Amino acid sequence: MPERTVHEHRIDDTHNTAGFPASFGAGWRSRGSGRIDRGIKLTSGSIKILIRNKPLLWFSLLTGCGMAFMFITQYGLHLLGTYPYYAIDFPRWLVLAFAIDLVWVFCLTVLLAGLLLSISSGEDGKPASFRKGLSRTKGYLRPLADWSVIVALLGTIIFVPLNYFGYTRFTLYPVLDQFPFNFILFPEVYSTGPIGGTYAILSAVTSTVVVSGINGVLFILTLFVVPLLVLENKPLFSAVAGSVSLMKKVWGEMIVCFLIFGLVLFGAALSSLLFRIVYGVIAPDRLLFWYPGDAWIAGAVLYMFALSALAFITSTIAGIATLNLYTYAKSGRMPGMP
Repeated sequence: MPERTVHEHRIDDTHNTAGFPASFGAGWRSRGSGRIDRGIKLTSGSIKILIRNKPLLWFSLLTGCGMAFMFITQYGLHLLGTYPYYAIDFPRWLVLAFAIDLVWVFCLTVLLAGLLLSISSGEDGKPASFRKGLSRTKGYLRPLADWSVIVALLGTIIFVPLNYFGYTRFTLYPVLDQFPFNFILFPEVYSTGPIGGTYAILSAVTSTVVVSGINGVLFILTLFVVPLLVLENKPLFSAVAGSVSLMKKVWGEMIVCFLIFGLVLFGAALSSLLFRIVYGVIAPDRLLFWYPGDAWIAGAVLYMFALSALAFITSTIAGIATLNLYTYAKSGRMPGMP
C-alpha cells in the first residue's frame, strides 16, 4: 500500500490528468512569454536604431510624399467618377485604381529596400546614409517591380469590392465625420469646398487609408520577401517561399512587434476624442450649432499633421523591425548579440 501511494505521487508530479508531462504547460508558457519578450526587445531596439540615426527619417518624409501622391490621385479619381461628371466608366476607373496602387506600392517597396540596404551596409555599428542605401536599389528594380505588380494586383482585387459596395465608407466615415476631422475633410458642406456635395476630400482620405492598410497587411503577410530580394539576391518565387519559411520561425515576435505599432497608432487616433470633451467643457452653449471656430480648426489641422507624422515615423520603425526580425529568423540571435 505505501508503495502504491509513492507511485501515485510520482505520476502526479510528472503528468497532468490529460496524460501530458507537467512541464508541458510551463514550457509552453515559457516559450510564449519568450516570444513576447523578444518581440518587445526587437521593437525597442528598432526605436533605438532610429534615434541614433536621424537620417533614416528621410524614409518617413518620402513615405509621406508617397501618401500625398496617393491622396491627390484618389481625389482626382473620385471627381472623375462622381456626378455630375462621370468622365470615366467602371473599366477605366478599375485600370486607373490599379495603376495608382501600383505606383504607390512600388514607391514603398523601393523605399523599404533602401532602408534595409542602408542599415545592413553600415560599418562599425553605424548605418550608411539613406541616400546611399536608396541608390543601391538600382540593381534590384526589376524584381522589386515584379513584386509590386503582384502586391498591387492583390490589393486592387481586395479594394475594388470594398469600395464598390460602399464598405470603405462604413469603416472610416463614422470616425472622420467627427471633430476634429469633419471641418477639414469635407469643407464643401459649409460652402467652402471646391466642388459642393462631392465629398471628394473625405472620399480621397478614406480610399488612401484603406488602400494603404490593405497594402500594409499584404506586406506583413509577406514580410521577408523584400529582404530576401535585396539582401540575398533571391529570385522572386524563391523569396516568397523563403519568406514563408522564415516567418514560421518568428511568427510570435512578428505579432508582438506589429501589435505594438498598431496600438500606438490606435491610441494616438483615439486621443482625437479629447477635442470634443474639452470643447464640451469650455463652450457647451455652442454645441447645438457645433461650429468650433477658426482657432479650434487650426488646432485640428495641427493635430492631423502630428498624427500623420507619427504614422510615417512608425512606418520607419516598422521597416527597421523588419530587418531585425529577418536577422533573428536567419541567425537565431537577437540583433546586437555576439
